[in-house]
Amino acid sequence: MSKVSRRDFTRLLGTGALAIPVSTLVAQLPSHAEDLPLVDPESATAKQLQYVAVTEVEGKRCDGCVLYTASDDVNGKCSIFPANLVPAEAWCSAYAPKPS
Repeated sequence: MSKVSRRDFTRLLGTGALAIPVSTLVAQLPSHAEDLPLVDPESATAKQLQYVAVTEVEGKRCDGCVLYTASDDVNGKCSIFPANLVPAEAWCSAYAPKPS
């Protein structure tokens, strides 16, 4: 087991105590999801994942996927397409259903 000096321990404790309020402030910043463009179905990632803007498969929509976070009733964010908004009624092969 490595020995940690009292000075190092105090520095780590102070850094950790500072990180909590900073992370709270960052979390309170306004989201600009509405400024993002919709996913381009012709992009390389979308094509690779067989992305479709409107799914024809019953029960398999982006709004039912664990990777999707709703921004409003129509669009949301997906960790697969971080720079874009994704329609709630879209689908791609990375679809993973939310647990019931």
